[in-house]
Amino acid sequence: MIRIPPFPTLAAIALFWQPTNATDIDSIVVTASRLDRPASQLSQSATVIGRAQIEARQFASVTELLRHVAGLNVVQQGGRGGVTSIVLRGGEPNFTVVLIDGVKVNDPTNTRGGSYDFSYLDIANVERVEIVRGPMSAVYGSDALAGVINIVTRPFDDRALIQAEVGGHGLQSARLALGGDSGAVSGGVAVRALSEDGDIEGANYEDKGLDASLRVDTGASGVAGIQLRYQDASSTSFPEDSGGPLLAVLRATDRRSVEESHARLYLTRDIGTDWKSRFSLSRYERNEDATSPGIAPGIFDGVPANGADTDFTRNVFSFGVSRDLGAAAGLVLGGEWQNEDGRSRGFLDVGFPLPTDFRLQRDTLSAFAELEVTLGSLQLQASLRWDDPDAVADETSVQIGVLYTLPGDSGALRMNWSEAFKAPSFFALGHPLVGNPDLIPESAESIDIGYRRSLGRAGGIEFSIYRTEFENLIDFDPMLFTNVNRSRVVSEGAEIAMQWTVNTSVDIDLHASYTDNDIRNSTARLRSRPNWRGGLGINWRIDDQWLFAASYMALSDFWEVSIPTGGQFLDGYQRIDVALSYEASDHLRLGIAIDNALDEDYFEAVGFPAAGMRGRINATYRF
Repeated sequence: MIRIPPFPTLAAIALFWQPTNATDIDSIVVTASRLDRPASQLSQSATVIGRAQIEARQFASVTELLRHVAGLNVVQQGGRGGVTSIVLRGGEPNFTVVLIDGVKVNDPTNTRGGSYDFSYLDIANVERVEIVRGPMSAVYGSDALAGVINIVTRPFDDRALIQAEVGGHGLQSARLALGGDSGAVSGGVAVRALSEDGDIEGANYEDKGLDASLRVDTGASGVAGIQLRYQDASSTSFPEDSGGPLLAVLRATDRRSVEESHARLYLTRDIGTDWKSRFSLSRYERNEDATSPGIAPGIFDGVPANGADTDFTRNVFSFGVSRDLGAAAGLVLGGEWQNEDGRSRGFLDVGFPLPTDFRLQRDTLSAFAELEVTLGSLQLQASLRWDDPDAVADETSVQIGVLYTLPGDSGALRMNWSEAFKAPSFFALGHPLVGNPDLIPESAESIDIGYRRSLGRAGGIEFSIYRTEFENLIDFDPMLFTNVNRSRVVSEGAEIAMQWTVNTSVDIDLHASYTDNDIRNSTARLRSRPNWRGGLGINWRIDDQWLFAASYMALSDFWEVSIPTGGQFLDGYQRIDVALSYEASDHLRLGIAIDNALDEDYFEAVGFPAAGMRGRINATYRF
């Protein structure tokens, strides 16, 4: 493996690189607030990646896309068949709320405390990705201790579209979309399928899905619509922490099958001339049937064979009213009701099948308010939310932001202070062997200071420094053999992201992140958290038809743990992906991509080698 030397300082990078526009800094970020704002007017640190960038780089998956975002670290154990987690600004994977078209898809019944497995997302169906960093309970309530990632699926137009891709590692993917637009009514339906047997022993993945939407323009007074999504997936991989295909003593694999669906109804309507109303009703369902052969003992105790069939539903009704208080102010008021119901029917093989069944339900009532006031060059933003979950003390979350526009075109300074909480997951509370019904919510408090400058079509730059304190973190106590609240972690860091249009043919983007995590009063280390990581991307428009793109990423050493080996440092690594696109006509687009083009040999988890070099070819035809 290639060891990565210490990264240059952020100041040195900033002096060398100039801003770019590969990512539109003025994109509306609906994730950050109910007062929809351009990214350039947010007090939070945010990143928006649009469809144009996704198509230019030809990312193999949403996982590969997220590797190139400042402040994120991606951990994929065993290729696409293994669990894929996101570490955002040093927080645990279950500290990030994940939304698909605004519907929350975190499942609190899973053993990971509610973290979302990103391997189940098909990038062919993604229109854009919005990432907002920092505690966000003032907007989203429980769980958003580290931030929010919103996946926006592709809209339908009045044409049909066919996409297909084949590649190494058994990759086969196809998507067919049919849309229509009659003026006041628009919508469509899409079907998709994907399979991949991986380049890693034991890894296999396949899924199929359906997406549909209908939108009705009710005139100047509002819009009504429905969004539907269904996915059926199955995967295999060696168990997490087993040492993977290189070290696992037991050679059987985990097997998982997942059915996931959501439906969302929404209505926006004017109330008189001053107020606007928004109503939404959503339902999210997930069924996961998983079995594991267990893990043989090593440095740590082993894990018996186990399995669980879990069902989870979340129903949410949300309403809000907003008023434009003139050019200098805006206000949102509203409330929410959420019902969560999780059931698990499982076993642990201790010589006989020991049942591990549990079921919990939780209702949460919420009220929220947001206010924005502009006083000349100073913009003040405040969010307040009250949440009252069943069996947990009610929580009030606050977020306060300040944005100061510097004179001339010299950019803006921003500051954001926020706090958040996370109600204990159903697994942490209710599992009959390790659950603890006396757990209290985890919490976070963060200060984020930054500088942002937009250069119009020339690009943009953003620099951030932050400090986040996580408290009452839930951990497993082997002496008590139960979950307890005990850890306090401080995460501090800095990030820089730049986009620069060199000329009419070349765009460059750059990101770099430094994160330091400290578990207070402990010598333990946190996993999957390299201190340094960064990357560089380039889009070169050779002519009107040809586009070349390349992405480079690198990260420093990081601490990992497995049962066979205990804790150890894994070497940092670097990787390059390249892609070439050809616009054959207004209807046909062809592409070729090479993942891990230098065939770099590296590990993201102990005993799980990363996939080697892979070629892919794809085609998109619009009728």
